[in-house]
Amino acid sequence: MESSTRTTVPLTRAALLLLGLWLPTPVLAQTAPPLPERRLVINSLLVARLNPLGLELQTRGGYQRRLYPHEGPLFRDNFLFVGVYPKLSPAGIKVGPVVEVQPLSIFNLRLSAEYVGFFGAQGFLQSRPSANADASDTARDDGKAAGQHYSASGMRLALEPFVQMKLGPVAVRNRFAAEYWSMGLRGEDRVWYDATLDTLVPGKGFTLANDLDVLFLGLPPLVVGARYSLVEPLYTPRHLEAGEALTVDNGHQRVGLLAAYVFYDEGYTAFNKPAVILNVAWYLQHRFRTGADVNRAMPYLLLGFAFQSDLLDGT
Repeated sequence: MESSTRTTVPLTRAALLLLGLWLPTPVLAQTAPPLPERRLVINSLLVARLNPLGLELQTRGGYQRRLYPHEGPLFRDNFLFVGVYPKLSPAGIKVGPVVEVQPLSIFNLRLSAEYVGFFGAQGFLQSRPSANADASDTARDDGKAAGQHYSASGMRLALEPFVQMKLGPVAVRNRFAAEYWSMGLRGEDRVWYDATLDTLVPGKGFTLANDLDVLFLGLPPLVVGARYSLVEPLYTPRHLEAGEALTVDNGHQRVGLLAAYVFYDEGYTAFNKPAVILNVAWYLQHRFRTGADVNRAMPYLLLGFAFQSDLLDGT
């Protein structure tokens, strides 16, 4: 017989947590397990990605404490989180402190600072002298074959507000990210290719990204819906060669299926909420992935496995 904690509500809520990369969601209408006042929590997500190709392990770990006691749906999921958020791939590492403040169940604000380091492997890092330069898969494969990739390091600062609402079995969520990058590029290069953002990122400058989700919660333990994603690098004349004008658009948009299946939810335990996550999307706009270099019919594909660990006693 299954544990009594494996109920519809925790499983649905767990799927939302995993889909949101661990940003909490409002409690559903039915009774939910009591929230601990303090937590030492680890969230782990291993993702494999195609178009662009990638493999990454993300681990969010730290101390979390409720800001105030309240059982109303709008207020219940409140907390302050302080920790680290390392991201490791075969090409490099991003690691640094992160602070999250969630005053209401519907709003979360994340502030983070990361060291960004590339090992000089897997064709990374590759940089270009201008935002107009070719950063297609073919060009980067040619660059890798020619030994144009190199080790490099820098920093990333990010401000990420997150809002969400639920009406019946439908949830709507939006995560926005404003990121500042400062990378040590070689020579006179001004921009570089980042696989996560899948664009030429300013060596020193800003990028914007946004994910909008509409999810159906009526089929627990499955959550299924759609995700619209947008990435926009912000270039200035310093990201172009002297006398050059920006003649291309390196921003992109895609939309498609987003789903998660949570195998079980046993509360605040050392290994909990194992889940598989799937995102299949097609590019609405992309300089290279809508026919110029990659066939428009080729989707963006992300497959992930996630779990959560609570290392305190759950009180």
